[in-house]
Amino acid sequence: MGSTIKSVSEKGPFKMRTIARLTKFSPELLRAWERRHGLLHPLRGPGGHRLYTEEDLAVLLRVRSLISEGRSIGEIATFGREALLDAPEARAQVQSVEPSPIYVGADLEAPSNELERGSQTIVEAAMSMDGAVINRVLDDAFASTSPEHVIAGLILPVSREIGDRWMAGRCSVASEHLASGIFVHRLRKMVETAEPANSEWRPVIVACFPDEYHQLGALISAYWLCRNGLRVTFFGAALPFDDLRSTWQVLEPSATLLSVTRRAVYDLHRLSFRKLVAEIPSGMPLFVGGQGAPAEDPGAERMGARIFPVGQDSTQVMAAVVDAIRERGRKTHSR
Repeated sequence: MGSTIKSVSEKGPFKMRTIARLTKFSPELLRAWERRHGLLHPLRGPGGHRLYTEEDLAVLLRVRSLISEGRSIGEIATFGREALLDAPEARAQVQSVEPSPIYVGADLEAPSNELERGSQTIVEAAMSMDGAVINRVLDDAFASTSPEHVIAGLILPVSREIGDRWMAGRCSVASEHLASGIFVHRLRKMVETAEPANSEWRPVIVACFPDEYHQLGALISAYWLCRNGLRVTFFGAALPFDDLRSTWQVLEPSATLLSVTRRAVYDLHRLSFRKLVAEIPSGMPLFVGGQGAPAEDPGAERMGARIFPVGQDSTQVMAAVVDAIRERGRKTHSR
């Protein structure tokens, strides 16, 4: 039974980051499986944080093996925890594990056609308002490839497809809200998990333009920054510029990123944005990106804002942002 697995090694219990590194499953995914499928039975440390047992490790390694054979997490969950532990392979897999400095998320790449099929399934599920199917497809995708691939190959294409359908009158607001709400929830958890405990840089403010309520792009940017060792203070949708000025005084951020998805919103706030840019704290980069960003805004750019219009490669854009923050951003005050 499972008790035999426990005696294989004395390395456990494992903290969340360690078990994620050993199994190559993201912390966000581990929490979801614990909640939805009951496959994991972590202990709780004095501070309430999860501590995973040797049996949890055996279960996850067996799940990883079955996924590589083409099984879905939904199918695997029907086997039950005890059956997974009883499999002869479970013990051998635990014995073979050696800690390594694998970066969480650098796991197997899913073939693009699998992500394409998942994208179509999510679009159809959104149209029929089936949130359970959307979550199941996301679970399977996160289990088989890195979060970056899920974002680029699943979340972004689905968001564009649903947005195009809505613009053409072939998708209801409810369907769009259902899918985007699930994506936003997932990404918020990913940002929380990816944020480094310590950073030599002061936090980066990430927010949306006033009257901009689409947070997906801002959250993806926040996740990318965290994965590159930067801390993020995320203010979400529709942050008034007056409130943004106040945050600059309190947080003294290393940089500010603003997202805008509708050109009409940018144009509405163009003059007030230029006034904001004129008050940028010395040495703090300010970036604007998203589908609503103009190709250029000389008035704002002359005063120090940097604008990334739609169409530029997102990986290159975020790499440029990270480089600029490290070159010109504010380091944490030494004490």
